[in-house]
Amino acid sequence: MRGWYAGVRCGVSGEVFVSTVVPDARALRILAGMSSVEWPAIRARFPVAERCVYLNTGWSGPSARATVEAMRARLEREAYDGPAALDVRHEKALLVREARAAVASVIHADIDEVALGYTTTEGINTVLRGLGLGAGDEVLTCNLEHNAVMVPAYMARLRDGAGLNIVRLPSDEETAATIVDAFEAAMTPRTRLLLLSHVSYNRGTRLPMRELCAMAHARGALVCVDAAQSAGHVPVDVREMDCDFLALPGHKWLLAPDGAAALYVRRDLIERLEPLAVVHGANRHYDYEGNFEPALDTVHKFELTTHSGPVLAGLVASVAMLREIGEQAIEGRCIELADRFVAGAQTIDGVRITTPLDASVRSGIVTFTVREYGPGATTDALWRLDRIVARVCNDRRVRVCFHVFNDESDVDRTLAAIARVASGGLAAGTLDEVGYREAVLDGED
Repeated sequence: MRGWYAGVRCGVSGEVFVSTVVPDARALRILAGMSSVEWPAIRARFPVAERCVYLNTGWSGPSARATVEAMRARLEREAYDGPAALDVRHEKALLVREARAAVASVIHADIDEVALGYTTTEGINTVLRGLGLGAGDEVLTCNLEHNAVMVPAYMARLRDGAGLNIVRLPSDEETAATIVDAFEAAMTPRTRLLLLSHVSYNRGTRLPMRELCAMAHARGALVCVDAAQSAGHVPVDVREMDCDFLALPGHKWLLAPDGAAALYVRRDLIERLEPLAVVHGANRHYDYEGNFEPALDTVHKFELTTHSGPVLAGLVASVAMLREIGEQAIEGRCIELADRFVAGAQTIDGVRITTPLDASVRSGIVTFTVREYGPGATTDALWRLDRIVARVCNDRRVRVCFHVFNDESDVDRTLAAIARVASGGLAAGTLDEVGYREAVLDGED
């Protein structure tokens, strides 16, 4: 935990040895928040905890019972009473506002800077297209990025002629200082946009976004943050970061259902940024005589119509639960469990941690390999051995993510299963890499 421990050791049998250091002020606040949370009671809210060891929140997080009930209630209200009946429709409009406010509270933005959408990728594409980048401009990103960043960035190069500069960060050796130095060295007079994940999906690296934003702004560039792996996991504050744009989903660490996302646009950039597609929110007035007055200065121009009432109800319920726990307590719990996993994995012969371990870049995500086994085979073996849900990242490593519904037993069961693979090999029938990719059908999700 950042600033908490000088060292942690954990054996696969569960024993933990901790040597402490004097906590800093932030660590003390996190510890205080964690101490007031009844973690077993939080875990009991999630039915998934009764059925498997779920460590794939970075792909899609499971919902709590309260979220499921909120969705069911909204679905039944619309089904039984008619979705466009006056009172039902009024409730839906209020729910849209409530969802926008919920997201704004998560990232510490104003509600009129938040547009609701459907995926993080939609928001990233809006920024890349809406800034009007072209020949002579350059997008700066890095080798830690998800395809939701890389593919739109490559398409901007192909379609618009914008340059693409990819910083290569060394595997498992990052610190906050070396990351800032690497990006500063890569900046050129052509750099117009830094497009980066707050927490990387494939190594769990937490980028020092405040320092990167300050560096970029000093050089005349804007910053778009992909918060898919950070919102609901570690504190996200657009004011503290001083980022220009930020896209986030509801279905990952916010533990809401698929189909809800949001885009933050700093207020003074709303008019400058063009939407991908437009509908009624992009107009102040039109008629059938050829008169039209656009609405260029409102965040509503980025929103399309027909939000799902049940999905938004689930988002609101999930955010309410996480805010009840507290963002610092959540961060502390995620990293506490990740630390336990790292310490235990380091005692298992044949396991290599591929996540950077410097405190300045830690998160609740850990990646690793087991001997010479492919990550798909290892991931399948964990499921077969003890119903452990992990994920393959970049066909190079296995990823596990720890959230508030996880506990120490999840960590220890996973370590025990990894130790069995490392010492005894893969079980008969374990899928190979090709078989695992075919079973997952990643491109169809």
